[in-house]
Amino acid sequence: MRSIKLCTVIAALCCMLPAVAQKQFGSAKYTHMCSYFGEDISGDIVAFEADGAAQKVVKKIMSVIGLKANFELRAANVPNAAAVMLQGKRFILYNPDYMNKINGATGSNWAAISIFAHEIGHHLNGHTLDNVGSRPQTELDADEFSGFVLQKMGAPLKDAQAVMALISSIKGSHTHPPKKDRLAFIATGWNNAAPAKGVAATVTESTAVKAPPTQVVAESKAAIAYTAPKQKTVSPATVSPEQKATARPITASTTSRTKKIQQSIQSGNVVSEAHFNADPNNKYYLTNKGNLIQVENDKVYLVASLYKSDKRGYNMMLSDHDSYKVYVANGGYLVNSNGVRVGYFRNR
Repeated sequence: MRSIKLCTVIAALCCMLPAVAQKQFGSAKYTHMCSYFGEDISGDIVAFEADGAAQKVVKKIMSVIGLKANFELRAANVPNAAAVMLQGKRFILYNPDYMNKINGATGSNWAAISIFAHEIGHHLNGHTLDNVGSRPQTELDADEFSGFVLQKMGAPLKDAQAVMALISSIKGSHTHPPKKDRLAFIATGWNNAAPAKGVAATVTESTAVKAPPTQVVAESKAAIAYTAPKQKTVSPATVSPEQKATARPITASTTSRTKKIQQSIQSGNVVSEAHFNADPNNKYYLTNKGNLIQVENDKVYLVASLYKSDKRGYNMMLSDHDSYKVYVANGGYLVNSNGVRVGYFRNR
């Protein structure tokens, strides 16, 4: 009986060891984090073994630049992706759910690849070693590296810029530069890696993001799926839909801005709420004049306007007169040029 009890205890301890190791890694205080969009990450970082798809992508990235990885790859409960130092070791952490969603939102497997390339650029440039973390110049350096790598892997410029054009901040922050600068540095890296005849045209902030799914790994045409760990991961970070790239501030009185905005929204000026899958936490409205606006930090941005559709099967579309188009389908659903549902209208 004693031997049976002893075996039971040993078996229990063996089962606990992986969980303890996982908890120690997850609870370890990270130092010098460079996150993709600059979100604050609170609480423990719970990390897991990276899935095969992510490992394959990272291996491909390292092969095209001819360097050995100086980091370890882990799936984790971060909002999107981050290059971090944990207990003196370099890690790239990524959220599998977010990677799948961003690929779906852009219609291209290059989206997640560009994020991995960006974070790898942080480690290879030593950005996680200076006790500072994210700041505008290091983010631009990583953006340029990402553009360089994706051109080497065969990505068109628009796909190399797809994520940044879709969800980066127009204005930027104290840690991350504005959208137009990030797009420009990605283009610089892409051009530097391209043959002389392949230099891309000057890139503007309104770079289109409407590429169909592309083959990013020569041996497979299927979409890359990143497997989420069994444990529940945190929700993806707040992201902005692609039309935010061309948003223009609408002037309003600074003395009672919040009150006036709320009064306008509650009045008959707004006929519908707009919800976007890629940006569930921000507020968008369709006005009675057919303008799509965004309200953010007591400021109102004109995002797009409602026009007669130029695509068969849809009566109306949202457009910014440049390259952005979203079509209004039956039931108020919003779809992109590939027919993929990206959001919906809800009547007030």
